[in-house]
Parts: sequence; C-alpha cells; structure tokens
Amino acid sequence: PILRCFVTERGTPETSTLSLHDALPISYPMRPIRLLSVLLCATAFCCGTAAGTEPDRIRIACYNVESLFDTVPDPSAGDAEFTPHSPRRWNTERYRMKINHISRVIDDLDADLLALAEVENEAVVRDLMYAMRSDYNYIHRNSGDPRGMDVVLLYRGSRFFPTRVRQVFGRGLTRSLLTVDGELLGESVTLILCHLPSQMNAARYRAEAFRSLRRTVDSLLTGSPQRKLVVLGDFNAEPDARESRKILHVRPETALRNAPADPSALYTPFVGLRRQGYGTLVYRDRRQLFDYILVSGAFASGNGLRYGGRCGIFVRDYLIHRSGPWKGYPIRTFQAGRYTGGYSDHLPVFLDFENKKPESPEVR
Repeated sequence: PILRCFVTERGTPETSTLSLHDALPISYPMRPIRLLSVLLCATAFCCGTAAGTEPDRIRIACYNVESLFDTVPDPSAGDAEFTPHSPRRWNTERYRMKINHISRVIDDLDADLLALAEVENEAVVRDLMYAMRSDYNYIHRNSGDPRGMDVVLLYRGSRFFPTRVRQVFGRGLTRSLLTVDGELLGESVTLILCHLPSQMNAARYRAEAFRSLRRTVDSLLTGSPQRKLVVLGDFNAEPDARESRKILHVRPETALRNAPADPSALYTPFVGLRRQGYGTLVYRDRRQLFDYILVSGAFASGNGLRYGGRCGIFVRDYLIHRSGPWKGYPIRTFQAGRYTGGYSDHLPVFLDFENKKPESPEVR
C-alpha cells in the first residue's frame, strides 16, 4: 500500500509518497513494519479544542546534520578530514551541496524553533542562513568540543524573543549545553539544547553527562516547578534507556493520563515511538531513536503553551535510500567511506505545541 508522508507546509499535503516497504524495509525484533513517518494524535497532554478558541501552533524540532563543516582548516578544531586535500576531498562543491541539502530539509520541516547538532562554527551557520528560503535568527556558541561540533538554535523572530543565553559545562559533557530563556508567543519558556557523548564512550562517562544535564534541569525546576522547559537534541540514547529513565527521569506522555504531572519528571511521546520500533537513524540494520524532545509537566494542561498532540520523525523520499544495499537507511554525505552527496545519518524530529487561549465569556 502507498501511504502519504507528513505535511510539509501546514495544511498542504506532501505529494511525495513512500510505500511501507520503501520507507522502512529494515526489520525490528518483535515489531511490525510501519511507515517511518508517523503522526501521533496523542491525547495525554491535550483535550479537544473548544469552538471559537483556535490555538496558535508552534513547531519545535531538532536535527543532527552530521558533520556540517566548511572547507577552511582550523587548528583549534579536529576538522582535518574536512579539507580539500584530505582523503574525503571536502571541497567547495561538496560543501555547497551539503549546505543546500540541509537548507532544503529545514525549509520543508517548517519549524518555529530548531536545534541543530554537529555544526562546525558560526560561518557555517551564516552560509546555511543564506541558502534557506525560511527567515530565521540564530544563536550559536563554541561548545568546546575537540572535534569542533557545536549546537545551534534557529528561531523565528516573530514568534520567539530570547532574553538570556548560557552555556553549561560539566562532568562527562564533551560539548557544552546551550540554555536559552525567552518569550515564545509572549510566554516564558526555557530551552536546553544538548548533544551528549556517543555510545563509543564508556558507560560511566556517558552517565556523568546525563547527570550533568539532570543537574541543569534541577537548577531550573527546583523552586520553579511550573517553568515551561524543553530539552531537545541528540541524546545518543533511547528515550526509554536506563540513563534516560533513572537519571533524567524521562516518562512517557501517557503517564499523565491518570496522574498529575511529576514536577521533577520530563515527558515525551517519543517513548511510544521507540516502543513501536521507530527510529531516527539506522545502525547495523537496527533502527535507533537517539533524537527527541522532552518537556516539563507544565505543558500538560491549562491555558497558554501546551503540547498539542502532534509529533513525529520527519522523513521525505529524498532523505532515504530507495534501493541497493543501504535501502531504508538515511542518505549520508559519506557512506562506508564513499562520497554519496546525501544529507545526514539522522532524521529530524518535531513536536507541535498549541497556544491555548482562555475562552471569552459569552456576551448576551
């Protein structure tokens, strides 16, 4: 059967289609084969919208763009493999293609706030801004990563106004956390952007990174349990992994259906996606969900910004190998050491929020 992908422009159906087999031919133990792109109409965080109270929609997303490096050698960063004379022959043509590819994904994703991971420097961010049709502002800081990989926040200035930006360094963090306070549609919101150490590191070292992130969350929620907090990025761990559950206190959004929000917990619908076998990357023919978005319980109900029930892994046919030995894998820039001119080894994820306005009293 042929199923449609996500909606590219809000309200405008995407014309590209993927069959179930083309979208996700890779098996997953004990899980059915499903379309990789999924729209969840979760109800844990939201109730039906009353007539006459049309909410504003806000899309928050994150995307690991996989080694978005320019061609200029930087002695302070480990970018030797991304230079014109390196074995990868990372020249201007290849760099421009990568910039154009990532800008295409960003334009199609149509997020209001977007966290990017693995961007080399601010010059690369500016090149990306010039290539996009979308109008974004950005926040970039040098993360201190020895490989020169930073996180970046892109935001629409018409919807989000940043008021404070901080970097957080801590034990186990190879890259600093980027914490941004701001006004989102006039409401105070805090974002934590992260790119945690890969699974190639020792488990004890990675656990320290999760503890550093948890301490940052606690510093924001302790004494302010109603703070609207969003934590997003590449966690290099599944949302239901031990470190996510035990250290970060990640809970599925379904936990809010029969119980009040835990002020120390972080909630996400991506636990449900993970348990259904969905993923943002593929490693050794196994799908893994390392990119996701967590929110504090303050988004669960009430007026103002709250989770609107739509989330997903963003996929288009141009992002996935349609045939050959890598069928079903995201198209990378390099695959097994060979230049393929693709996009990234990760797929973006998004979460839609609504701005629930109080109902106006009936006038008689």
